[in-house]
Amino acid sequence: MEIHSYSLRSTLLMLSLTLYVLTGCTTGATLVNKNKAPRWVSDKGAVYPPERYLAEVGDGDSLTEAKSNAAAAIAQVFRTRITVDSTIRTRYSEITGQGKDSLGIAGSTESNVIIGQRADESLSNLRYGESWSDSMGRVYVVAYLDRIETGTLYRQRIKDNGERIVELGNRAEMQDEALRRYAFLDAATVYAEVNHALQEQLDIISMPMARSLIHPYEMGELRASRADEASSLMIRVEVYGDSDGRITAALSHWATKRGFSVSEAGEVFLSATVSLSAIELNNEYENLQWELDINLFDSVGYPAVSLTRSNRRSGISVSAAESQAYDEMAMIIRRDFDKEFSRYLITFLEK
Repeated sequence: MEIHSYSLRSTLLMLSLTLYVLTGCTTGATLVNKNKAPRWVSDKGAVYPPERYLAEVGDGDSLTEAKSNAAAAIAQVFRTRITVDSTIRTRYSEITGQGKDSLGIAGSTESNVIIGQRADESLSNLRYGESWSDSMGRVYVVAYLDRIETGTLYRQRIKDNGERIVELGNRAEMQDEALRRYAFLDAATVYAEVNHALQEQLDIISMPMARSLIHPYEMGELRASRADEASSLMIRVEVYGDSDGRITAALSHWATKRGFSVSEAGEVFLSATVSLSAIELNNEYENLQWELDINLFDSVGYPAVSLTRSNRRSGISVSAAESQAYDEMAMIIRRDFDKEFSRYLITFLEK
């Protein structure tokens, strides 16, 4: 019995020593290999085959920076081939309530960190693989898109947009009022322009998927319909208190830039009132108080857009102060009034 017990203890001791040695060897190997760069650092295609993945390696002083740089490199692949008009980006953002970078394409002027952050938020299905740090503390990480998975997401988004385009076109045909009809055609065209950009991205991700798409609309016809509707929409511009016609010119320019026609016989009425008055301030300049009130009425006389702004301007002379005031009012028409008009158009799109 004692011999058997001794043998059992010896066996257990040997197993423990063996396990210790094996564990020690395994741990040591891991520590040694930690300083050896993974294959994807220098040859990403060997680990992320390009026929299956769109992958880029990023590096930085931290994992966050490395991820931003990797995502920026992915975004760069799209940015070098695809551009989207800033007006379309803004309109799509306003219509859908999504961010301007929901198209997955960051602006070309920002830093890699900003581009990477936006790409991380906007590029559908962007993922990060293994990360690695070298002996100097430099961090490397791989960002990638699975072409099949991501392509499937893009196809569905393009399909959904196509259905929305058809719906908006049908609703445009049902409208009797000119501004409402334009609102639906404008939104449909914005969706179509976005779909064009998404299909260009899909062409990079998966060319076979992109080339097999069939749209339930014709881009050229949509663009022509919106342009025809805009040009046939006549706007009558009247401004009170605008002796030099500067605000009349600014409002007329806004209308024509939108594609509308300006005519004294227009059914859509765009009116404004301008007032400037001298005020006393504790300075050595000529000072003016200005106020601008703008109102747009649709073709049946219903109030559509209203905007009122006021401010003070100073100059070395009255004419200099007036010039600054008119410049500021013109800028408000280009920026603020245009934004209010876009918001007005969106109100018709709610189901």
